Amino acid sequence: MGGEGGVDEATWSWRRRLFAWEEELVGDLRLLLQSVTLQVDMVDRRLWRLETSSVYTVRSAYKLMSDNAPDDEAVSEPYLWPKEVPMKVVLFAWRFLRDRLPTKDNLYLLDVIGFDAQLCVGGCGEVETSAHLLLHCNVFGAVWNHIFRWIGVSTFMPCDASSLFYHFNFIGGAAKSRRFILQVIWFATVSEIWKERNNRVFKNKIKSLTFMWLNGKYVSLPSKYHGWWLSPFAILGIG
Repeated sequence: MGGEGGVDEATWSWRRRLFAWEEELVGDLRLLLQSVTLQVDMVDRRLWRLETSSVYTVRSAYKLMSDNAPDDEAVSEPYLWPKEVPMKVVLFAWRFLRDRLPTKDNLYLLDVIGFDAQLCVGGCGEVETSAHLLLHCNVFGAVWNHIFRWIGVSTFMPCDASSLFYHFNFIGGAAKSRRFILQVIWFATVSEIWKERNNRVFKNKIKSLTFMWLNGKYVSLPSKYHGWWLSPFAILGIG
């Protein structure tokens, strides 16, 4: 997929045009690979660290998932799978509730990014965890305040993802028709928050890369980093 110095996105090719849900998976993959550096003098090989033989087995993968699965009854409720919601969104929500998203804290645990790279892309100064990003961030999590006002309820923000899921489903009472609407709204909200987060991650990456590449040509750039983010041509005096 690329040469020495990183993964080259331009060399990615597909036999057919990707569906929207596949493009989102590619986005997740790019996040995982953004700090990977390929070395031309090294030979690629498959390695599965959970087996002494280094060979993948279903048994070891199942044990890993079982050992790390949260004990949460709310997550396993049947209403986690409404047929009206696209399956890709349902699967995303399932990963969110089990803290399986490529958030920065998880990427750090996987040694994909460094300790100092864990801060939320919203610029709030907090470590990006699933709960922070989708519930408590004053940029992304604040969306819930608008949602609560929209549906006409006054409530509190639970401390974790599973509690929010369960709480949101019953804030309007136990009526089945009302609960169904709330379920759909919940799925739509968490999905769109994640999309906006990814938009900001990739836009910031582009700005950082172009700033770094152009430093050699425009010697005044190092002192004008924030100006570059706001308006690249204005900071260079190019109309």
